Amino acid sequence: MNSAADVDELIALLGRADVGSATIQGGEEDAVLDVQVHDGLGYLLYAGDDLFGYSVGAPDSPALVEVSEVGFPAGSGMDLEQFRDVLVEFAESRGRLPTAVSWRSADEFSG
Repeated sequence: MNSAADVDELIALLGRADVGSATIQGGEEDAVLDVQVHDGLGYLLYAGDDLFGYSVGAPDSPALVEVSEVGFPAGSGMDLEQFRDVLVEFAESRGRLPTAVSWRSADEFSG
């Protein structure tokens, strides 16, 4: 994923009923971003040296427990425009923790 066009293609794929989630990683030593689209909302989990945590999204976004391998907590889903901004930033920064969204440690996220 090297460009905004790649991000747009990924989001389109994630929106399909038979896809839903993906893991993005630049290289073996780089941070990982687990991403999922469900019911028009994007969910993010960042795993890197800086943080192991979830995006802070819309307070009323539902948890994804039964429809996700990652198990995103309630309140971590966001609109697809912001989701796209985060993915573009992650790609352009080569895996640094995106600042286009707030994050909370997985240990702290109470939904």
